[in-house]
Amino acid sequence: MTRIVISRCLGIEATRYNGKMIEAPWLKELAAKAQLVPVCPEFEIGLGVPRKPINLVKTDDGIRVIQDETGLDLSEELVSYSQGYLRFVGDVDAFILKSKSPSCGLGSTKIHVNEDYVLGSGIFADLASKLFPGVVIVDEQYMAENGVDALLELID
Repeated sequence: MTRIVISRCLGIEATRYNGKMIEAPWLKELAAKAQLVPVCPEFEIGLGVPRKPINLVKTDDGIRVIQDETGLDLSEELVSYSQGYLRFVGDVDAFILKSKSPSCGLGSTKIHVNEDYVLGSGIFADLASKLFPGVVIVDEQYMAENGVDALLELID
C-alpha cells in the first residue's frame, strides 16, 4: 500500500501553533487509498498546542529556529527530532506537508534575514528532501488544486 507522511495539522489533529487544524477535504479519499503517517515536528519537540510561534532566521551560523517571544533557539531540538524521525520512518512514497511552516514548509517558508526575508523550506521539509531524493513532496495547496489522483499518479 502507498505510504504517505503527512503533516498532522492537515485535517488529522489540531496541532498548529494557534491550536487549529487546516481543513483537508481530500483527506478521506486519500486515507482510503494510502497509509497515512502523521507527523508534527513542532509538537513532538514539546512546544505544545497552542504555542508561541517560531521563525527561521538566517545567521552567520546558518538557519536558526527562534521563538521570538521567548528568544529560545530551538534549532538543535527541531533538527535532531527531524533527523531521527526521517531515519526511522521506513519506506515512504510521498510527503504532504503544511505550506509556510517553519518545520514543514516547502519553498514557501519565510526565512528572516535582518529586516527582510527570503522564501525557503522548513527544517523537516528540507531534511526530507535530502534524505528521500526522488520521493514526491507536496503541500496542501498542491492537494487542493490537483487532488488525490494527481498525487497518486506522481508517485507511480
